[in-house]
Amino acid sequence: RAGKEYDFDSLTDDCTQDGGRRPPLLPSAFAAELETKSFTNGKDDKPLVKRLYEAAFKEQFGKATLLDYANLGWGDAEAAQLAEVLASGAAPRLETLELEENKIGDEGYKALAAALKEGAAPSLKTLWVDNKKQPELVAVCEERGIELL
Repeated sequence: RAGKEYDFDSLTDDCTQDGGRRPPLLPSAFAAELETKSFTNGKDDKPLVKRLYEAAFKEQFGKATLLDYANLGWGDAEAAQLAEVLASGAAPRLETLELEENKIGDEGYKALAAALKEGAAPSLKTLWVDNKKQPELVAVCEERGIELL
């Protein structure tokens, strides 16, 4: 941008400013947020955009085996939103979830643990987090045979 050279760290810092990358939205949440928007061309393309988002969401999450949300500055709210997505059954093939280098606290890890306890991400084998001692998360990972890194 504007002649500035980026390396991995500076690009990551730039992309995580002001909240950076948001967690994924369920199609229903996307549809609700879309209702607050308008299109500059004056057309009401919301039904089309909703259908396209839902189709893309189902396709991409349905086949995902790795989700990398590391180093995004996420906190409890973002972790809870991700837990909601996982609890919906959206990621049946997910094997690795990377959440390290974020600001997720006890409440965020509890939300993830609750989703996993209810069977979210049934193929999950590896979970990367910063707090490997959060009791609910440790318990559900041990119960399901998920490696906590």
